[in-house]
This record gives sequence, structure tokens and C-alpha cells, in this order.
Amino acid sequence: MVKYSIIINCYNTKPLIEKCVEAALLSTDKRSELILVNNHPPYEEALTFLNNFKHPRVRVVDPGRNIGCMPGFQYGAERARGEYLVKLDDDVIVPRTNWVDAMSQALQDYPRLAYVALLPAAVKGIMGHQVKKPGYTLEFRLGTVLFWCMMINKRLWRQHFFLTNLPLYGVGERDYERIANQLGLKKAYLRSHVCTSLGRTEEADPLYGAWKLLYVKMKNNRREFEEWKKTARLGPEEEEIMRRFGYPEQQIEEVRRLLAKNSQKAIPGSNVANN
Repeated sequence: MVKYSIIINCYNTKPLIEKCVEAALLSTDKRSELILVNNHPPYEEALTFLNNFKHPRVRVVDPGRNIGCMPGFQYGAERARGEYLVKLDDDVIVPRTNWVDAMSQALQDYPRLAYVALLPAAVKGIMGHQVKKPGYTLEFRLGTVLFWCMMINKRLWRQHFFLTNLPLYGVGERDYERIANQLGLKKAYLRSHVCTSLGRTEEADPLYGAWKLLYVKMKNNRREFEEWKKTARLGPEEEEIMRRFGYPEQQIEEVRRLLAKNSQKAIPGSNVANN
């Protein structure tokens, strides 16, 4: 019987999706199903992988077009068979430890907990009250909990967290946080279970990573990836956002160079990208 539905919204390069799926399969058993949402990534290899991938615990579902981040999660959640839903980013590697049982146990131990997330490796320091339990350590957070890998009870999600009129991107953690606060529910990280991101490895598309960051953080720059990378450029505001989120100068320079190269392809004869 399926207990966990791990939903991976796929809009990334093939190597990252492949490694994410592999780690999720290796760290779970027959009680977990993986639902890969073919969100029509802008990479032919990724599309081929999704169209051809077969595994007894994996289902690939296709909304027919790119519907975005949280809409993609909801599309998969509506088709999930598990009691618990997991939103897993397609560039995140889950730990080999028994993370799904630890997450669900935390939700059972704390009925006023709306959702729980694995601690992202990028999150440093302790900012909330910690509780140690057999099998896991929980840290309650007043602020935003990042959804690199988040679990919620399907019944609670259906009743309170099913959102309508969702845009492609920019909706997620803060909307769930708002609803949890309205319901008087808590949110937490599992500090004992850390997940990591492949978002800046050599197999990642540096432009995709920059677009995802700037798209979410800059309300005046909400364009789809293919359009954005042909027309965008980095100004002081964009550079400052990237520095704030840990981008070293060499990566900022690489993104600037790639954007200039793409804009020149899009506008023959032009050496300057337009905003």
C-alpha cells in the first residue's frame, strides 16, 4: 500500500532530474511512489528522459505544457495515492537515511504542525526552538521554511492548502506560511535530515539557476525562461540579489557573459541586451 507520494516537478536538465530521481528511489521503499510531472523542460534530453523512463514505483504525468512550480506540484498531488505528499525539487538530493518515515512521524507527533521540510544544506545556524525525538530532531520556525523537500498530510493539503489561480512561479512557501499562520499551525525543519542541491554543479544550466532566483525575487521580471534568457541582462539590483544568495563574483560574471551571448543570438548585430 502506498503511504508516500513524492512529487518531482520536472523543469531542469536531464542529469539533475536523473540524480534526483535516483536518490529518491534509493532512499525509499515500496510504500513510496514517485510522480514525475513533465512540466515540459526547455531541454530536449530531459524531455526524452521523461518520455522514456520506466520504473515500477514511478509514474510520469503530463499536463501538456509548462504549468509552473506550485501548479505542477498540485497537478501531481491530485493524482497521488499516498497519505502524505512530498514536494521535492528536481535538483535536490535527499539523504540516504530514513527521511520519509522521520517526516511523517514528526507530523504525527505534533498534530499542530502544518508541514515539515528537510533542512537544506544552505541554511546555516539555528533560528528556532529545537526538539529531539527518537529518529529525528525538529526545529520549529516562525519564518519561512524552504520547500526543497517538504511533506504535508494529503487530507490537510486538500482541505486548506489547495490554491487556485496560481501563476507559473513566485507562489509557494510564503503562501503556505500565510495559510498555516491563519490556521494557527506551526512549521518546522528536520535538522537531523539534510538535503543538498545540485543547482550550481557543472551539470546545471547557470542561466536557469539565475532565472529561477531572479524570477521569484524580482516582481518586475516575471518572464518565462526561454524569453528571459534572450532579453535579460544583469544590472546592479540583479547582481546584489545574486550576491545575497551566495553567488560568487565568477558565477555572476559567467551568467552575465551567457546572457550577452544569448541576447546577441536573439537580436543579430546587437551587443547589448534589452530589459
